[in-house]
Amino acid sequence: MAVFADHVREMNERIIELSRSYAILWVFIDPGNCKRYSKVIRDHQDFFDAIASSLFQGFCVITYLLFDSKRSDVKSLPSLINYLSSLNPTLERQLKFNIDAQRPLLDKYFSFRHKIYAHRDKAKSPWELFGKVPKARVKREMQAIVRLSRNTVCALDGASGVRKKAELAQEIRRRENYARWDAMEVLKALEKHTL
Repeated sequence: MAVFADHVREMNERIIELSRSYAILWVFIDPGNCKRYSKVIRDHQDFFDAIASSLFQGFCVITYLLFDSKRSDVKSLPSLINYLSSLNPTLERQLKFNIDAQRPLLDKYFSFRHKIYAHRDKAKSPWELFGKVPKARVKREMQAIVRLSRNTVCALDGASGVRKKAELAQEIRRRENYARWDAMEVLKALEKHTL
């Protein structure tokens, strides 16, 4: 059980990283912020393009690391869920059901990781692809992945006895909000500097 708890703690950190990447990315590319801070973004285009690309790439890579179910020799949420088969088979089935319900969405982001970031093929860049997809839809998709990750690790956290589910969920949300707030502070500081 101690090894399981250690693996769950490690997944906690990955999910906090995923959640923060999502939060910061959407501060910088939110249409309202892009309009309000258009001069700042235009004056620092290389910075914001690099940050957005890196955050999205990180999001895709972390999503794959968290939900990789093809390899049994890696730490992932599915491998931790399999550990529950003897501890709590009902929770194991529920968590697998929740992940399977989001499998098409996860596969989409796995594809970005595989075809764009890990092994570059002739596919278009993610921003070329997303140029045709409404940002609101991409934001909802990324929110769904963050929520699935958070709910899964919180259930595993509760099952491992590391801490209560609600405590971890609150910590993940708090850290996401801090990242969001800090990203807004960057925009505000650059706006003051630009004026």
